[in-house]
Parts: sequence; structure tokens; C-alpha cells
Amino acid sequence: MMSATKEWYDLAVTDLGVAKHLNSTYYPKPLEIICYHCQQAAEKNIKALIMYYGAQSGMPKLHDLSFLLNQIKNQVEIEDKFYEYADTLTPYGVSIRYPNELFLEERHADKAIQYADEIVQWVSDNVNTSGDESA
Repeated sequence: MMSATKEWYDLAVTDLGVAKHLNSTYYPKPLEIICYHCQQAAEKNIKALIMYYGAQSGMPKLHDLSFLLNQIKNQVEIEDKFYEYADTLTPYGVSIRYPNELFLEERHADKAIQYADEIVQWVSDNVNTSGDESA
């Protein structure tokens, strides 16, 4: 994997790890922070794919996950479920920063972790995440 792709991927894995750690160890659960880190994990993973496929237009400095997926839809097969995940996770990256913008329950955090986890796996399946640039 190219170093820039690996950097994005590694940051994403760290965000997902933080979300899972907070979910399993904190009480009361900081739902906003868990969901935020899940959105970040998804965003950084999608940006890893954008880097992997060349980022012809440069890296978009946007947080809309569906928009980011559209940047690579001609290079990689994207299941419809990933657009659904993107629509669910995107608000957690921006709206969550403002008090009372989103009402969250534990089920939202659980879904956010599941969706981010699946996106991480999908990206891992589409790029060589070992760090070996020759692969």
C-alpha cells in the first residue's frame, strides 16, 4: 500500500478503536463521541481509497461520505449499503459538534460501530493494508 493510503487507513483504524474502547469502557457512554469517531473512521477509510486510486482531483476537504464515495465509484465497486451507511454516519461528523443537534441512543452508537467496522473491512479488502507498496 502506498504510504499516503496507509496513513489514512491507519488513522481510520485508530478512530474505530477509540470508538470501540469508549463504547466498552465508559459509563455513561459518550454516544456523541463514539458516533463522531465512527464517522471519522469511515471518512478516513474512504479517503484512503481515494488516495489508493489516485485522487485525480486532489483530496476533497469535505465530510459528506456519499460525496466521497462518488469520487471513487468508477474505480471500485460500491455496494448500496455503503451509501446507506454514509448517510447515517455523515451527520455524526458535523452536527454532533453542536449541542442538541442530534438525539442519540445507545442503538445509534452500536449501528455506527457496525457500519464503520464494515467500511474498514471493505477498504482493507480493496487495498493492500500490510504496508508493502509492491503488492
